[in-house]
Amino acid sequence: MNSRICVVIPTFNNAATLPAVLDGVLHHVDDVIVVDDGSTDATPQLLAERSGRLDVVTLSHNQGKGAALVAGFRRAMDRGFSHAVTLDSDGQHRPDDLPAFLTAIRRHPAAIIVGNRFAPSHFTEENAANMNTRSKFANRLSNFWFRVQTGEALPDTQTGFRAYPLHRLHGLRWLTSRYEAELELLVFAAWHDVRFHVLPVRVYYPPREERVSHFRPTADFARITLLNTALTTAAFAAVWPWRCLKVLAGFAVLFLLLIVMLVVQVGLFLFFQSHRVSEQERLAYHRCIQRVSRRLLRLLPGVSHSVLNPRGETFERPAVVISNHQSHLDLLCIMLLTPRLVILTKRWVWFNPLYALAIRYAEFLPTTHNVEQNARRLQGLVARGYSVMIFPEGTRSADCEILRFHQGAFHLAQRLGLPLLPIFLHGTGLVLGKRDQRLRSGHITIEVGERLPIDQGRWGTTPLAIAKSIRHLYIEHYEEMRRHW
Repeated sequence: MNSRICVVIPTFNNAATLPAVLDGVLHHVDDVIVVDDGSTDATPQLLAERSGRLDVVTLSHNQGKGAALVAGFRRAMDRGFSHAVTLDSDGQHRPDDLPAFLTAIRRHPAAIIVGNRFAPSHFTEENAANMNTRSKFANRLSNFWFRVQTGEALPDTQTGFRAYPLHRLHGLRWLTSRYEAELELLVFAAWHDVRFHVLPVRVYYPPREERVSHFRPTADFARITLLNTALTTAAFAAVWPWRCLKVLAGFAVLFLLLIVMLVVQVGLFLFFQSHRVSEQERLAYHRCIQRVSRRLLRLLPGVSHSVLNPRGETFERPAVVISNHQSHLDLLCIMLLTPRLVILTKRWVWFNPLYALAIRYAEFLPTTHNVEQNARRLQGLVARGYSVMIFPEGTRSADCEILRFHQGAFHLAQRLGLPLLPIFLHGTGLVLGKRDQRLRSGHITIEVGERLPIDQGRWGTTPLAIAKSIRHLYIEHYEEMRRHW
């Protein structure tokens, strides 16, 4: 999905602050949608004067911030935008923070970017003094109920400075019309496993005598209480049971895997120790690993995957296979591609009692093993037609960014005289990230790249230079995958 980003500004009787907000926003973004929520002051005239640079949506009467946001989102979707940044028209949000939002959208295109007014680096003593007690209490209460309803923790669920991936918005037809709709957007998104990325933002609270507020304490608090009651009831009646079922299904798959692996390891031990294993039997074992990897990936609840192989790579000729690394699921994605593959694993994997025998009989090797001995064994495997796989990053990326590439894979390619075969993974870190304790719904893309000869100097002549060049290639291609998926 190519990112086309607009800014949506709902406004109601903010003629005093709106011009400065619009000037600041237009300095950073060309596409601005303003929703006039039935203003009765000079707002319509101000918008008419700037009509050449704005897309104005006018509501016939005041319907509330929720209704204005929905109208803005629908106009943005009709015009083909992929993301919408929302900010208020009262001057509270700083348009100079928009570049940070644009960067965050590029890095996290499937996430809702939520501004955080209370980040220590941005929340000043003046902010603390001018922010009224009622707003502080409302935000704490909202944060609490949001966590109860979704299991997610956000530091600022009341801010209107956010960026939404429009294709990941849920429940627009069910949104209430007032400002609490912003909380509903977060809750509905969390229920659909949309991720959140928190971004510190600056905020301006005018002195009390200059403040314009449309908040009605009694009516609005009563409405918020009813809304939270309804959302909490829905969460415990449907959302939490469904999540528990997904967690139980995940544990069931893991438990089944545990039982199967225990039985399999006994069978493997008896089989491999009973006779001299032939090359055909060894390859059949690798094919079994490939089939199991495919089956396990299909069994993950709420997770789909696709394999892109535009050049028809057959893996018949050995290569050093490399991949970006985001998740424990990455190995499954790699192993389902071909049976003729051995993987250099970490030491803890090599000694894991659950599958230590399985990977040893598959002739996987630990990266911490004696380098010369590893090289000799790998040369023998390459001579038998096997490719060698290694993750150049050496560890999973917690934020799905491409980490520094170590030199080992590229030194190995030079040593063995093999080309590189890049595999690009997208989505594994979103489904099961490094810090995640549960699976999320999502799609995993596995793309087989073009073979890259490294003996021609195009990527550099030393392992260090090659590592830097190939990492840059991964960064560029991963950005393309982000925009598409």
